[in-house]
Amino acid sequence: MMTSNPDPQIQAIRRAARRFTDALAAERMLHATARVEVWFSADAPASLFALDEALTSAWPQAEGARPRHEMVWASGRGDGLRLSAFDAAGRVLLRRSYQAAGERKGAGHV
Repeated sequence: MMTSNPDPQIQAIRRAARRFTDALAAERMLHATARVEVWFSADAPASLFALDEALTSAWPQAEGARPRHEMVWASGRGDGLRLSAFDAAGRVLLRRSYQAAGERKGAGHV
């Protein structure tokens, strides 16, 4: 269960996780997702833990086993993150990029 946090960056991370999971559901790819890879740039490493928690919370329990999360943290200033869903064979199912201000170009499935 996610804890309440008024930090705008944490809130943006939670929205991105929910939107990514919703996009996978809309494309009917939740059941095929074996791994979620995240490339992440943020000022605070605590955001990394918030992202993992948000992905776990956003995944529908009815879909069974949750996919593995692989996080790559790029230190430095920024607020970008790229989420990619892969099937068991390693094929990209969906890739989306987000930032605190909203979704970036390049959104969609591959």
